[in-house]
Amino acid sequence: MSKGIIHDSILFNLKFGQHRQEFFRACWQLNQQGLVSNGPENESVKYKLPLNENDSLESEITLLFFGDFNNEKIMTGLDLQFFYSAWSIWNKKLQSDKLIPVVMDTLKKWYPGNDFIKVPIEKDSTHLFVKVDGNRRIVIRPLDDNRIVKAKIDDLRYVLDEK
Repeated sequence: MSKGIIHDSILFNLKFGQHRQEFFRACWQLNQQGLVSNGPENESVKYKLPLNENDSLESEITLLFFGDFNNEKIMTGLDLQFFYSAWSIWNKKLQSDKLIPVVMDTLKKWYPGNDFIKVPIEKDSTHLFVKVDGNRRIVIRPLDDNRIVKAKIDDLRYVLDEK
């Protein structure tokens, strides 16, 4: 942040600083174009990541996302959940611990710059992965589910203003 580098784009032309209504309007338009659909219980936006030509349907990944808004209804971040679409409890190849490296690679392609660093959590045996480029911070949370990898993209300008 000290370099003054600002990254406002998040995903699908969604941007930090957008009003909540703009977020909903943009997602509605994406839905009309057939790019996204409603997530479970209409609490998120669902996007199926495109498969590479060598990928099987078993390796298809679903992304659920939703904006994080402050008291003024301004988007300060985006909550993300990734999971294999064909996930099942007995299929060890499709568990969240196998998905983390794929999610990290995907996020690095979408948001080039610094690599993720592994950050241990105090008083806990878990860790998280953090990537910071200018004002944009991406955090991959510790696994608490054998299906879902949870991540968050947020704008440090808003995070620092809250403190």
